[in-house]
Amino acid sequence: MQPRRLRAVQAPVVIAPGAALAVLALVAGVVATSGAAGAQDTAPDGPSRPGVDAARALGIHLGDPWVRAPAGGAGVTAAYFRLENRTASALRLTGVDSPAADAAELHDLEEDAGGVMRMRPLPAGLTVPPGGAAALAPGGRHVMLIGLRRPLGAGTIVPLTLHFAGGLAVDVEAPVRPAGGGRRHSHAAPDEEHRE
Repeated sequence: MQPRRLRAVQAPVVIAPGAALAVLALVAGVVATSGAAGAQDTAPDGPSRPGVDAARALGIHLGDPWVRAPAGGAGVTAAYFRLENRTASALRLTGVDSPAADAAELHDLEEDAGGVMRMRPLPAGLTVPPGGAAALAPGGRHVMLIGLRRPLGAGTIVPLTLHFAGGLAVDVEAPVRPAGGGRRHSHAAPDEEHRE
């Protein structure tokens, strides 16, 4: 028997992130698949993780996910979204991955003495306090997608998996949008400068 895919759940429930895995397991066992009798709904590569709607039921709200269209065939780009914590406990985003890139890293930007925005990795992740929000947006915190595995044109959907402390992972689909200016910033290597 193939595992069933978790369907979106709409409910005004606030659950501490530590209890999220137990709740997801319970929901996954109770939620029935729709469609023809006996039909299975699975991801092609096995069981799926909860999506944005299921995360919302746990008090984790993700809004406006998108990926910047890479400039001129560049092998890097950035992903953005808004993360709201509507739980009673701190929520820590520990990492992100995507099949569209060799690596995905949480970064922040800080201005150096020359006025250039420089990347600073966030190895401990990003913590959002109870009732708080964090914006990953151009000119600030973002997810750097490094070593793009395929061209990402406007309208392409980029799958992202957000990993949280406690083991929760949430799948997000982020459309690619055209770049629109912004401030110049640089990675550690001088040839990796691009606009944010």
